[in-house]
Amino acid sequence: MSQLPQNAPLRDTESLRRQIAARKRFDLLFGWLGLLLISGALLVLFLLGINLVIDGWGPLWQRHEVKADKSAFGLREVAGTLRRREDQWLLQLDRLIVLADPAVLAPLDGQRVDLVGRLPRGTKKEIETESIAPAGERPAGTLSGVLRSVSTKDEAGKPVTRYEIEPDPLLVDLSGTDQTALQEGRRYAFTVKGRPSEGKVVATEVVPLKTRSFFTSYPSRFPEEAGILSAWVGTLLIMLVTMVLAVPLGVAAGIYLEEYAPRNRLTAIIEVNIANLAGVPSIIWGLMALGLFVYILNFGRSILTAGMTLGLLVLPIVIIATREAIRSIPQTIREAAIGLGATKWQTIRYHILPYSLSGILTGAIIALSRAIGETAPLVTIGALTFIAFLPPPPVEYRVSAEDRAAYESALKTDPNAPAPSPKLHFQPFAWLKSGYTVMPIQLFQWVSRPQKAFHENAAAAGIVLLVMTLGLNGVAIFLRYRLRRSIKW
Repeated sequence: MSQLPQNAPLRDTESLRRQIAARKRFDLLFGWLGLLLISGALLVLFLLGINLVIDGWGPLWQRHEVKADKSAFGLREVAGTLRRREDQWLLQLDRLIVLADPAVLAPLDGQRVDLVGRLPRGTKKEIETESIAPAGERPAGTLSGVLRSVSTKDEAGKPVTRYEIEPDPLLVDLSGTDQTALQEGRRYAFTVKGRPSEGKVVATEVVPLKTRSFFTSYPSRFPEEAGILSAWVGTLLIMLVTMVLAVPLGVAAGIYLEEYAPRNRLTAIIEVNIANLAGVPSIIWGLMALGLFVYILNFGRSILTAGMTLGLLVLPIVIIATREAIRSIPQTIREAAIGLGATKWQTIRYHILPYSLSGILTGAIIALSRAIGETAPLVTIGALTFIAFLPPPPVEYRVSAEDRAAYESALKTDPNAPAPSPKLHFQPFAWLKSGYTVMPIQLFQWVSRPQKAFHENAAAAGIVLLVMTLGLNGVAIFLRYRLRRSIKW
């Protein structure tokens, strides 16, 4: 071993110390900078999330009433609670906002008044006045009650004063209706004849009301009545088709490419193309589906077309995730199984797949999380922006076309022919041909409206979509944790 000569120059230890200190300062600065950027990003996400919750929390809990027979409110229909007084029925209307000149209403604040005007249609809370005066100074009008002022704010946040009337109950004549099923205290829609006179109104039809929420209501041109029923049902059905198509096909393709495919040029080309397809813009998949599924295969603009489009969109992601999960299994597992006499498929079936299942499921669920928020390909293939119906159920009671035709034919000879009774009808795949909408499209449709109330509905829909996405990712994390704990090598 050679030794340094006596006069060899020694290293500048002070210079080395300065260099090491500078590197430590740089590492510390870089660490703090990264922490600052991550904290800033989390703060922005937190503020955006808080703003989304503040705007959308109200619509999530809003309720409104609809007729139980699913028909729309007519021009002469008014909604209220039915009360009983001895042998008479009373109609109790809700508190109503009086639409009139505030200068006329202000002197009457806190007094009993007689109001002349048309009763509000359906469940509306406003009544337009033709005249209003203190009670007793004129003949009885449409309504009588106490007028009160209420301080509130308009959409711009400015304080305003509005006037409300708490109507006295109206005596309702139900002699022309079926009263056997009426219940006191329940809310109904009454078809009234003319205007009330002397506190009495004649009803020609009574239909019970039922309450709907944001999740059980269809889209509407009235923001307080709009909901996401058709959107979330369409989203779940499309995700079902996407999962059935993409997951089995993607897992099978990943197993073949990783375990069975020969290592040649063709396999290399396939692998490169799969990696490239995972990065193709989603609108390209929509254009492909429009030409292939809609125009060539004639699947129409249906749930089946939408599910197949999103299935092809996420298929490369499932294939890549499957291959990575299988590749993470040690080669010794395969060698041990084959050494004990297992075939290649037995090795895959009983060893490779169980051990890689957590990674495969994680990749599949994350792929579905991406598909649930896609909009461009679904718009391209004809998703509806306003849909007020649900796909047909797999099983329903209905009158068949043959029975209906036979009944119409029998009516020509016998006007008293019995009507056909509905029968149980199975149609397990009829919903695949139905029109659809999804949560992102419904959200975009509301955001494009100028009214602030629709923007709040969009925020509520965004919360629901975010919860659905985070829920899928949470399921992926839970399954990965449980399956990894069960692995015993």
